[in-house]
Amino acid sequence: MTTATGVDLISPNRDGSVRVSGPDRSRSNPYQLPTLTFSELRRFAFLRWLGTLGALLLGFGGLGAGAMPVMNNPYEDFPGGALITRMLQTSTALCFIGIGLIVVAWLVMAPFTGVTLRHGRPHTGVLSMSMIRRTFVAWTLPIVVGAPLFTQDIYSYLANGSIVVQGLDPYSAGPIDLLGTENLLARSVPLIWAHSPSPYGPVALGAAAAISWVTNDSVVAGVFAHRLLALGCVALIGWAVVQLARRCGVIPQAAVWLGVLNPLTILHLVGGIHNEAILLGLLLVGVELGLRGADRVRLDLVGQGVWLIAASGFLMSCAGMVKVTGFVGLGFTGMAVARVIRQPRLVAIGLAVAAQVLVLVLSVVVVTWVTGIGVGWISGQGGATTIRSWLSFTTAIGVSFGWIGQMLKLGDHTEAILLVTRSVGVLIAGWLMVRMLLATYLGRISPVGALGVSTFVMVVFFPVVHPWYALWAILPLSAWANRPFFRTTVVVYSTILSFFVLPRGLGLVPGTVVWIYVAAVIGFATILGVSYVILKRRGVIGLN
Repeated sequence: MTTATGVDLISPNRDGSVRVSGPDRSRSNPYQLPTLTFSELRRFAFLRWLGTLGALLLGFGGLGAGAMPVMNNPYEDFPGGALITRMLQTSTALCFIGIGLIVVAWLVMAPFTGVTLRHGRPHTGVLSMSMIRRTFVAWTLPIVVGAPLFTQDIYSYLANGSIVVQGLDPYSAGPIDLLGTENLLARSVPLIWAHSPSPYGPVALGAAAAISWVTNDSVVAGVFAHRLLALGCVALIGWAVVQLARRCGVIPQAAVWLGVLNPLTILHLVGGIHNEAILLGLLLVGVELGLRGADRVRLDLVGQGVWLIAASGFLMSCAGMVKVTGFVGLGFTGMAVARVIRQPRLVAIGLAVAAQVLVLVLSVVVVTWVTGIGVGWISGQGGATTIRSWLSFTTAIGVSFGWIGQMLKLGDHTEAILLVTRSVGVLIAGWLMVRMLLATYLGRISPVGALGVSTFVMVVFFPVVHPWYALWAILPLSAWANRPFFRTTVVVYSTILSFFVLPRGLGLVPGTVVWIYVAAVIGFATILGVSYVILKRRGVIGLN
């Protein structure tokens, strides 16, 4: 049913899908969703407070357990910093308690966004988008002003930014080789990247160079600037997810909850300051603009459509110049455009492909000229494949068969097996991506869904997979896939992988790790137990 004002109505179905009524699902009209009752608001307020407490514990514990620079640790000058930096085990346990509180608050908040993780009736009320935005701010602000978390990669970004500013070629050698062993930035670069050329494109390096120039290679200012950039890109992701969810008939609040409020987004894109924030921000905004352009062309507003499609292509080309996986979006928006071109099938596809290629080439030329960074990133891909990640399906199979061969005394042929398994994985991912492109053109699947499915398969068969790589697929799919099975799978993966990486981004002695997890579980259970008793006495729990 549609309101008198012509605004779309969304009604969740029992199976977790939604019914959309209204004149145009692609328009950005506000959805008329049921509001929370007073008792529900009280419960939600507690959940937001619980997640904020978790973020505070994570931010404070990060002063001792975070990814600190090797030399001249500036965080020791913070109030209490000198003490907490000497309490690695306690600080790490504190971080995991904070992570646990954020995860629990996120999980229990699901019904307030119209989400059903299993068959059943959705919650009676749905949060407003402004309440979700304020929740995101509350859960990220303590992390934004804290130390880097879960990875040492930020120091690689800082060093490569300095390399570009000094007019050196970041694709010719590693930070240690170019900056020298006495350079403070280079000495903090993780060992795996110390002698490796940069794996990132000119957009990521150009942003790092700008930050290096503005901050004069200050560690604290550089980390803070990179984190602000990541936060801004996560805001772009949030905007795009809302628009794409409305376009796909998914409750926007549910999509934002699953994708943007996801602990992996908060912990690794904001806390870890990974370049995926820039990649996904540019990619998803580019997809939305491209689909808007296709809508304009379909309505014979060709002039507006062309400009939107060109802007879309430029943004997704820039995403690919962070990491090459960003280029994937060009194909799916291209097929969406081809569908609305009133020409024979092959002509329409040819025109769309030619337009995307033209925009891509011009974008590379413009970015190369503006940043002054060469094209070494084109031939320099694949350096990260030296890492053996057990989250990678093809790598896990290759290493396992290599180990079996050694046990059978056949010799160590792991590298040769990895070459085969990874090559097969790339072929499978490529084959499915072609199928998704054709399905998009034929209208059998939304471009958003096709992009999400393709990136999911790509991540599964990628040679190297880190926990946050799943966000390449989770974020677009959160705006399209609304079945309980999908959401439950994302929740399980995100919950488990939130505890997978130590806050310092480095391994510790197994005995120490066990002590940390045991202490974290005890502290976490204590906080939840006390909270339950207080809420029970105040009547927040048990209200009808």
